Amino acid sequence: MAAQEIPPVAATATATARRPRRSAQKFPILIVAPALVLMTLLIAYPVAESVHISLGSWDGIGSVTYRGLANYRRLMNDSLVRQSIVTSLVFFVGTVVFTVVIATLLANAINRKVPGARFFKTIWFLPVIVPVSVAGVFWSNSFQPSTGVVNTVLGSLGLGDGHAWLASPTTALIVTIFVAVWTQTGYAMLILLGAMDTISPEVHEAATLDGVSEAGRLFRITLPNIVPMLGTVTTLMSVFAFNAFGIIYAMTRGGPGNATSILPVLVYKQSFVDQDYGYGSATAVVTTLIVGVIGVVVLQLFRQQRLDAR
Repeated sequence: MAAQEIPPVAATATATARRPRRSAQKFPILIVAPALVLMTLLIAYPVAESVHISLGSWDGIGSVTYRGLANYRRLMNDSLVRQSIVTSLVFFVGTVVFTVVIATLLANAINRKVPGARFFKTIWFLPVIVPVSVAGVFWSNSFQPSTGVVNTVLGSLGLGDGHAWLASPTTALIVTIFVAVWTQTGYAMLILLGAMDTISPEVHEAATLDGVSEAGRLFRITLPNIVPMLGTVTTLMSVFAFNAFGIIYAMTRGGPGNATSILPVLVYKQSFVDQDYGYGSATAVVTTLIVGVIGVVVLQLFRQQRLDAR
């Protein structure tokens, strides 16, 4: 049986109908493309330039004098770099864990319409809109030994006063973690709250009728349904934690000693204080690699968790 031929008029109409559809599919790409190209250039060029400078020495004015991997070999034997990596990891774990846990609990409480939910939502979001430098100066003054609000309150409660919070290596790191959590929790809370709002209220109502407790609903209903967004929030908080230069520099300048000198602070000191731009760029490249690896690991963990939940 011969194949049925499509009349020329019908074929022309079909081809004409396809053209607008293809144009409609290409239109969003054309709209987004310039922004993507610009963002790629803004990210790729500084990274490429940092790698270039890290392979030599540079005084900030002339051309780069090529030295190969000398800066990276020096970096591997530098005890200060190793200390900064450890400090960064401690700061990272403390900031991310406390931020995500507190943000999840707050978002769940607001989503469950607890009394005063709107008030607490506003209070916790306010730190997000406070400039980092302002937050750093505010909390630095609050933790001053003699005039700070924290010691004044503790003294009035009979819990001791005059403690030099930012002069002790241990407490200085704890205080900077606290301030970082304070500045980031509101942002994470809003993202998680949006994810929780997508869960059908009927699911919670059914759980209530079955006698499931609030904690049970959180762990058996809410968390499994927001695993993808938890992964996104954890990744964002990880990047923020590793780039918390503003808070630490405003509060401690990386001190006392180098107790709070996370990698971005060390990069700043190497590049702009010591004016060793090649070495600072090498440290910046290593920092970028560490952040990238952590981001990939976090996303993979939550991706696996989501697959297991299915």
